[in-house]
Amino acid sequence: MLTVSPAPTPAPDRHTPERTCVACRRKRPQSALTRLTRVDGVWNLSVGYRAGRGAYVCSDSPDCWQDRRLRRAFGAQAPQVAAALTAQPQPLQQNHPRTLPTQGRDGSHRR
Repeated sequence: MLTVSPAPTPAPDRHTPERTCVACRRKRPQSALTRLTRVDGVWNLSVGYRAGRGAYVCSDSPDCWQDRRLRRAFGAQAPQVAAALTAQPQPLQQNHPRTLPTQGRDGSHRR
């Protein structure tokens, strides 16, 4: 008896983490949002690894940076957060996915 196997399925795409903007409530890739962290009760806009409670705001949408839209998430600190977001430099457009090294110096796949 001859059986036909189904065609091989293509490998799934790499997982892209999604987050929700606290101002407009749109779900977007994490790389398209700016993360703010709350440390000791104060919301900060910082670069790199950030510890603490986090909130995300659209990086490329000045409409989301208005303090009236940020009140729900940041309360009385919304004007300070809006000022920090407006003062930040515009992000570079990332048209390429983040690539990870495939092999270490010793030929292993570990980092």
